[in-house]
Amino acid sequence: MNIPMLFRQTLTVALLALGSAVAVSHALAIESLPEDHPKFQAISYIYASVARAFGTGRNPPSLVVVPVNSKNRKHIAWTDSGTEGSVGVEDAAGQLQQGYIAIEEKVYDILASLGAERDDGMAFLLGHELAHYYLRHGWVSDFGNLSFVSRDMGKKMQRVATYEETIKMETEADYFGGFYGYLAGYNTLGVAPRLFELLYAAYRLPEKIPNYPSRADRVAIAERSEENLRKMVPVYETGKRLLILEHYEEAARLFEHLSHTFPSREMFNNAGIAYALEALRLYPPGKLLFAYPFEYDAETRLRTKETRTRSVIDTSESRRTHLLQKAADSFESALQRDREYVTAVANLAAVTSLIGDPDIAISYASRAVTLARRQNESQILAAALVSRGIALAESGDRDRAIMDFAAARNYGLESGSYNFAVMQGEKTHLRSAGNELEGPHRETIGGHTAIDSFAKSKDAVSFTLRGIEAGQTTISINIRRGEGWEEIKVAMGTRILKMIATGRGYEGTTARAIKVGSSASEVKGKYGTPTRLVPSRQGNSLVYQKAGVVFGVDRDERVVGWMVYTLL
Repeated sequence: MNIPMLFRQTLTVALLALGSAVAVSHALAIESLPEDHPKFQAISYIYASVARAFGTGRNPPSLVVVPVNSKNRKHIAWTDSGTEGSVGVEDAAGQLQQGYIAIEEKVYDILASLGAERDDGMAFLLGHELAHYYLRHGWVSDFGNLSFVSRDMGKKMQRVATYEETIKMETEADYFGGFYGYLAGYNTLGVAPRLFELLYAAYRLPEKIPNYPSRADRVAIAERSEENLRKMVPVYETGKRLLILEHYEEAARLFEHLSHTFPSREMFNNAGIAYALEALRLYPPGKLLFAYPFEYDAETRLRTKETRTRSVIDTSESRRTHLLQKAADSFESALQRDREYVTAVANLAAVTSLIGDPDIAISYASRAVTLARRQNESQILAAALVSRGIALAESGDRDRAIMDFAAARNYGLESGSYNFAVMQGEKTHLRSAGNELEGPHRETIGGHTAIDSFAKSKDAVSFTLRGIEAGQTTISINIRRGEGWEEIKVAMGTRILKMIATGRGYEGTTARAIKVGSSASEVKGKYGTPTRLVPSRQGNSLVYQKAGVVFGVDRDERVVGWMVYTLL
């Protein structure tokens, strides 16, 4: 597998704590490893990550890790949705039942044979179960995850689901679970077929089971789901890359398109951010007084000189208003999925200020401040304070605005520092636009430069999104994978963006000897100050415009990958 590691970060910065939602309830009549057991903690971490990626706003069911030799074993993994979503349905004792997702401790041990891919395999299995749960597949999820070895359970399943229904449910669970597992940062593409072969062998399961796909058919289902995912994941990755390279509207359209199939709160929020950033670039230089917190490069909009690559910029008020409203609608859609999603609340506050309603913006921002404090999200708290400070300043409350900007500055948010200086009437010093080192820097990945011709390949992935609004261009994406790298060509009307990104296991170096694992300080020492720094929850992207290279670094300030690019 050669899945790109660069820019796998989620573009949102909020990480909602699931807390006890992922811990097994003592009320469940099923045995589980204790929460402080190392294996439970390892599985729980993956489970929480994948559950967050689904972004439904519904609390995930409790996690159960069934110990080896437990009498509660049903084999491998299963979902019990309990009585959630049912009215007037109780168990034999007249009580409501709590839902849960169970996986055997033995599975964790079996997956050790996958080596570095063990967590990927676990993420796929847990994502598969969560898909059953969130898609309300009910008892089909039990049958679908190999607990069919229980004769009684198999009989119950046969009364509920037809063979065709089982195929459909398994396909959906593989597809959605695989995608959200990928969004959570796991390489779920390609691991499923090998995973099922491994589990069938380890559990000595028969080749054919009544009313369930044969072993070969079950692997084929996983392979078909993987094939479909290989068409969708590149669209998501391209959206993130376009956002980093400031092709905001195109990124927004890709996220919006994906949200129709994968309607997670993060997908809607990402679309909203991209639409808002596109709107901000349409303001004349110097028009905006403040820096807005959902803009990754807050200073760009405040420069007195325009440095954009586009030759024509539409600064009409109606165009800006249209984009801001689309951003607001996207944030609202995110909140419809999860009313407690603090990132979308803070972003909606900022957009509402831009639309021109500071009173409502203050209300949204105050709610975001409260949520961020409750969820212990300091980075989002700072952004919410900036949003509220802007709205307060626009409504004439200077003193409270200064207090909010000062508080955001204390959290290290650059837009807070900038806005505080604006309110104090101080001369603001914007961050340097970059001081890249000169010299030869012909960058290659896998022996290819970004300007090389795009080679045809039967394994290439193609995707086209046609514009439906006036002025929208057709976006065409072509992707070809090599050994440890990926080549991407994006046609946007008359513009063509070429990119080559490193993938998992890439062992090469840049022209200046940077490799995976190098420190961010090494990058800056050899390439200078980046043109832009694009932060995200899981790290930063260092953009070097002259060299045409972007480095992805994690929270430990270590390089996880890079890409080279050029705009033709």
